[in-house]
Amino acid sequence: MGSDERTHLGEDSGLNSYHVGPFQMPGHLVRSSCTCNPLTPLASHGAEMWLPVVLSAWPMEFANLMENSVRARLGGLLQLPNGAGIITAPSGTDVELLPVIMAKSLFPEAKRVRVMVAAVNEIGKGVAAAAGGEFSSVTSPTEDCGDEDHCDELTETDITDFVKSTTMNARDSEGNYIDHSDLIAREVAEGLATKEPVIVHSVFGTKTNKREPFPSGTGCEADDASNFVVVDACQGRYSLAELHDILDKGALVTITGSKAMSGPPFSGALIIPPKLMERLQRVEAKDVWMPPMLRHYFTRHDFPLSLPAFRLHLPLLQNKGLALRWLASLEEMEAYFKAGGDSDEARARVDEWAAAVTAKMVKEHPQLEVFEVNDSVINFKVIPQSTGKALDVNQLRKLYALLTKDLTPMLLEQGVSLSEEAAKVAATKCLIGQPVKICETFGIVRLALGAPDIRALMEDMNVPQAVSVDAQILRKLSLIAEHSATLGVL
Repeated sequence: MGSDERTHLGEDSGLNSYHVGPFQMPGHLVRSSCTCNPLTPLASHGAEMWLPVVLSAWPMEFANLMENSVRARLGGLLQLPNGAGIITAPSGTDVELLPVIMAKSLFPEAKRVRVMVAAVNEIGKGVAAAAGGEFSSVTSPTEDCGDEDHCDELTETDITDFVKSTTMNARDSEGNYIDHSDLIAREVAEGLATKEPVIVHSVFGTKTNKREPFPSGTGCEADDASNFVVVDACQGRYSLAELHDILDKGALVTITGSKAMSGPPFSGALIIPPKLMERLQRVEAKDVWMPPMLRHYFTRHDFPLSLPAFRLHLPLLQNKGLALRWLASLEEMEAYFKAGGDSDEARARVDEWAAAVTAKMVKEHPQLEVFEVNDSVINFKVIPQSTGKALDVNQLRKLYALLTKDLTPMLLEQGVSLSEEAAKVAATKCLIGQPVKICETFGIVRLALGAPDIRALMEDMNVPQAVSVDAQILRKLSLIAEHSATLGVL
């Protein structure tokens, strides 16, 4: 329970749209933590360990499991301040529906809520839609879980009729980052004049791991704030100090147990800062604004016991799939922090890795061009020598799929002569970050380290060993670029 078409598996391949399966894939070289990970050995162990507990849990046992084995454990790992709250969600996209619910519950007299979403072309699919109260998928996460009574209530006007949504692109037509501070200031001023709450969604780590500046002037830190800031940290590339700083500013934070933390996909959560949590706890059940649409995404057990008024409005379902995904993710997160993944030493090793990989790209792979290096994510263009033009996002999608396959039969069938070394490269299966559209003329693909990779750098693997993995991926990328016309990329 709690998924959408992104993780539906092909009947023949058993893989999702990212060419990844819900199992371990040891035959692949993996640098895809910014998109979707195969199941890691540690997460697999966690899922197997918790599976009988989750499946056999009775309602009260399941409530305790979500409260203590998921939320309390997650809060402890992130060292959240006293009084902070956590709401779990099927995904980092679905969790974006919640801030509007909070704003309307705190300000029931407001006719609508103004929502602003930054970097819409560099955040998760459907985030802008969900933030504006729309269905972000054609699939209802709860429809197959026995709660059929509400299936005829599948309507998004429950929320959208009360929302004015504004979206903001990350970059201009040339790929340069856009400053939206004036636009945000105008919307906040208009919201104040019309007595309409304003929710500003910022991003702490886009798909390229670019970080939006924290929106200033919203007043979200005030005890009676009518405006809210939601920081999308779902990429998981934050330090605990950075996370705490965002919460200290009064912002809500969305996170996942997947992406950089490398747990199974579709394990989302919303972290509520203490001041806002106190205000929500004072809302009475009769004043909670909970449209029927929300019952497609959330269950009573997703909300903490300290928000009883909100819990009363949600179905008493057990989202065992979500529980299991979070429990598996927490195994990876716990190991990451225990190994010193959130340390200056780890960040120095990541910087060393990025410098070595980009140097190799510049020196040995002229058809690959570095676009941006943002900490543990290397973003680069692919420029086939035959055209001299960077591939656009549609062409990169073809390249992305080809990386996951053994290309030897395809190349030989097209009459391409391969040396023993080239045949070995062609047969290598690689998973990297999916393409991102930067502007109309080009896109980029990504190499990204995840929690297991950084843990390995700290525990038992030196940087050159890590770079050797990337070297093989770069050779496969260059081979595809060289034969891009033959392979149908162009």
